[in-house]
Amino acid sequence: MIDPYAVVAVSPRTFTVKQPGDALRNVQRINDFIDTAVMVGAWEGAPVRLVVIPEMAIQGLIANTPGNRAQEKHFAMTIPGPETDELAKKAVQLDTYIAAELYMVADPDFPDRYFNVAFVIDPSGEIVYKRYKATSDAYEGGMLGNMNPHDVWDEFIAKKGDGNVMDAIFPVARTEIGNIGIAICHEGVYPEVVRGLAMNGAEIVIRPTLIEPSVQNGMWELQNRAHAMFNSAYVVAPNLGPEHRDDGGVQDLFGGNSMIVGPRGQILTRQQGWTTGDSFVTTTVDIEALRRARVANGLYNQFKDLRTEQYRAIYDQPIYPKNQYLDAPPAEGWLQREERTRAATIRMLVERGVLTPPEGWTPPAV
Repeated sequence: MIDPYAVVAVSPRTFTVKQPGDALRNVQRINDFIDTAVMVGAWEGAPVRLVVIPEMAIQGLIANTPGNRAQEKHFAMTIPGPETDELAKKAVQLDTYIAAELYMVADPDFPDRYFNVAFVIDPSGEIVYKRYKATSDAYEGGMLGNMNPHDVWDEFIAKKGDGNVMDAIFPVARTEIGNIGIAICHEGVYPEVVRGLAMNGAEIVIRPTLIEPSVQNGMWELQNRAHAMFNSAYVVAPNLGPEHRDDGGVQDLFGGNSMIVGPRGQILTRQQGWTTGDSFVTTTVDIEALRRARVANGLYNQFKDLRTEQYRAIYDQPIYPKNQYLDAPPAEGWLQREERTRAATIRMLVERGVLTPPEGWTPPAV
């Protein structure tokens, strides 16, 4: 039996890492704010059992040249490491789960390749979950220097999932407060990642961060609500806080609007827009009620109706190429390579008849 509990999703101010030790100081600053947010979250009348930190909150927006091995190694972190150790102390102190993310993470299985990795720490301070971001836009790799499991697909599935794609790409933490999965930032632009987590048992889907203009034009809200409704899951979606710059100025590239969405797509709580400081959202979730709804033989239990053979055919033909960095790590000029790769996929989709180009269209150069 899981009693109702409060979830706190923080949106702390962002300070970009200049040296690796800066990330630890950022965690300490975030932890101080978590104390306040959890205190207020407990006013819901239920204990706070889950705290969520958005993508890039710990490292900020590191300026990097992808393929610059020395620069990437300089900024790369490990899980576990000093930052997760500091968060673990807070999880123990507050007797809560803490979910967070690091986007330049070294992995001993893949030398000279860096990943965006989300993780969950339990109330005993143990890391009980890691998930590698599986889908990103061209500009993330082109600006930050990390990559996706798909880029080393064959080895990743073998090493991280023992040959099982669901375990490697869509892992779910089965905890005493429910089953938790994380879809990182741009992954929420597509329906598949959250559906994969849900089909692996996720009841709470954490979806941290999305950059503008996707907040102001409504995409952020639409995606979060749709993921919750289509997958009968809670969606906890903290957006990144404003960046405080060296010149004393503040810029917000993410637009706030952190939210927690209920399993039928209703927004349970939301932070309204832009702020110059730390902010948070909190509400109470009821996992037992969700579980009752998920096993009910009613209209809104969609899992029971999935006719999987007809959906599987949608993806029989590959689109984006796998194993791009299986044999060698990325080199400089990554963004230009991505532009050529994705131009080629557009041409391929036109040739297949998936996309119909407008009159006078010139195929992009590849």
